[in-house]
Amino acid sequence: MHKTRLEEINKLFLEYRRLFEACDAAQIADFYRFPLHYYFSSGEKSELTRSYFIGRVEKLLKLYQKLGVSQIVGAVTDVIELNENTSLATLNWVFLDTSGEKPRQIYSAFTRYIVGEFAGELKIDGLIGVDETLRIKEALRAH
Repeated sequence: MHKTRLEEINKLFLEYRRLFEACDAAQIADFYRFPLHYYFSSGEKSELTRSYFIGRVEKLLKLYQKLGVSQIVGAVTDVIELNENTSLATLNWVFLDTSGEKPRQIYSAFTRYIVGEFAGELKIDGLIGVDETLRIKEALRAH
């Protein structure tokens, strides 16, 4: 993998994370190429439109608010170059409540993204759920 591509992917997800913290579903959707291919952790696959995706993100942001998420840390843990323009990036997301004296981890989860270059910019073309649904359910029970 070219070092510049890895830097571009890290930069993409740094900005992506910032918009999640800002709770801006429409701008989060700008990181995606639609229709988006979403692979659920259950094995199901769906093709999502932009408007449907924004609605799903808004629901997710409300869950984050309910859980007290105030900071999100994302680390690219692996990138596999699938071809010249497409990569599979694995991220470990850590969701924190920073309202107390010390940050408290609410949960962490892995997500995989198919990232490709389209019209000269990186876009997320596929989203692969790994364990976030399970982690959210566990966090809601503990909350």
